Amino acid sequence: MEEEKKTYSRRSFLKVTSISGGGMLIGFSWMANLMPNIALSKEHPTKDWIKLTGFIEINALNEIKLYSPNPEIGTNVMTSLPMLIAEELDIEWETVIVEQGNYDTPRFKSQFTGGSMAINMAWIPLRTAGATARQMLMQAAANQWNVPLKELTTTKGAVYHSATSRSLSYGALAAAASILPIPDKVPIKQNTEFSLIGTHQKNVVGKKIVTGKPLYTLDYQEEGMLIAMAIHPPAFGMQLKSFNAADALKMPGIKDIFDIKVY
Repeated sequence: MEEEKKTYSRRSFLKVTSISGGGMLIGFSWMANLMPNIALSKEHPTKDWIKLTGFIEINALNEIKLYSPNPEIGTNVMTSLPMLIAEELDIEWETVIVEQGNYDTPRFKSQFTGGSMAINMAWIPLRTAGATARQMLMQAAANQWNVPLKELTTTKGAVYHSATSRSLSYGALAAAASILPIPDKVPIKQNTEFSLIGTHQKNVVGKKIVTGKPLYTLDYQEEGMLIAMAIHPPAFGMQLKSFNAADALKMPGIKDIFDIKVY
């Protein structure tokens, strides 16, 4: 493990709030400023669930959900971003439930897909969030067993103490972990320690995409809504001189044709 070196405080984007029914909520904003997320702190978590970064939920049955903030358009972000958290949280990818986060920019901060920036922006923050939650769960177990934290290990969503052959699932530790102070310094894995990152995984929503299940902007319908189409010049630098829309306006369904002033 290696400790991440940074100039910002982990407390600026992680905080414990709103505990209900054995769950733990850690707010996390993963944009560059990493400011505390006020909207998330006011939200009440679902009973028996842990929420991490607004994207992770762990319930008392040790079921784990990972939410993706970025919309999936076939670029695999709904798989790759949750994998960053799962790697450091030390859970089995095959057992993870991945869901798309709702449109809630105040909560999620970054909800766009494009520019090939998702992994670059999330690489340290999402991994740090997973590692922080893991250590809090380990600390909860250490307190319960009255053993040093350094004697504990984790694997497959559980904390282990080999010296006494004891173990507890993350779900069983959620309530205790939720009231612990958030650690200031948490080690993250070295690249050589990765077991999930760098592996080939199927797009978790690939089947839904090819069968037309997700709702995209172009799929949205509202009564009386019109569809607009833009016609661009055939080459960069070309400009519109004039156009005659008379024939096109005679076509069924065409309401208007106009040029757009671009600044």
